[in-house]
Amino acid sequence: MLPGMSVIIRGARVRFLQSKPGDGPKPPPRPPCEYCGKAWHKLAAAWGWHVGNSTELRENILAGRESKEHPWYTGHRSIAAHHLICSEAMADDEDWAQFCRDFGYDINRRENGVMLPMVLAVACELHVPVHVGPHSGGWAFDMDLAYPGAVARLLEGIAQAVADGLFCADVSKLTGELDQLSRTILERLAKGRWTLTSDGQDYLPGGRGCSGVSSIEGKPRVPCPRSRRHGVRHPSTHQPLARRALQVGE
Repeated sequence: MLPGMSVIIRGARVRFLQSKPGDGPKPPPRPPCEYCGKAWHKLAAAWGWHVGNSTELRENILAGRESKEHPWYTGHRSIAAHHLICSEAMADDEDWAQFCRDFGYDINRRENGVMLPMVLAVACELHVPVHVGPHSGGWAFDMDLAYPGAVARLLEGIAQAVADGLFCADVSKLTGELDQLSRTILERLAKGRWTLTSDGQDYLPGGRGCSGVSSIEGKPRVPCPRSRRHGVRHPSTHQPLARRALQVGE
């Protein structure tokens, strides 16, 4: 039968026409964007992640180097990668799980980390925070909150902006906003406005330091008996550890 010919089916005349491209079934229209409410659009090209992993963060910071190549390495389990936006502030939050996935932010990115000593004597000499114990032992003195709670509080405004669609026009701007928050947190840690441990302010210049002990538990409130000069050296270079300002991603 040729296109355009008509036939009679059960007394009704039916005309068969040749189909054209696009004449087939069409998918239902996509719903609008759940964030900005505008027409559906793509978000991040790759999913992000909201749960912190210290090994992954360390590898991202070291970028192919071994831990022993870090200038503050002093031996096995002597340094740790710290998430500035800590995992506790995002890991159990369903909203941030979706935001990170949709907008491509990865909490384990280098820009959210800093390497810190895990040995009290090393932190004592370097005048930097020590990374031991749960983050809940730290305190944000300018917000009167434990460290994880303070991070979560600072994330609230950003989360509202995401939910309101303010990052839809350029999804990469959420990562930029969170990277800026990471830098702000590091600045507060460096100045002692925030701490990671209950004795965090002891490691500031002019502080008590390690008090001559190797554990925070039961640590006395007395000055370091070695005047914060422990003579710690790098095991590979045999050079004294050098003090330097804390830097994101280092």
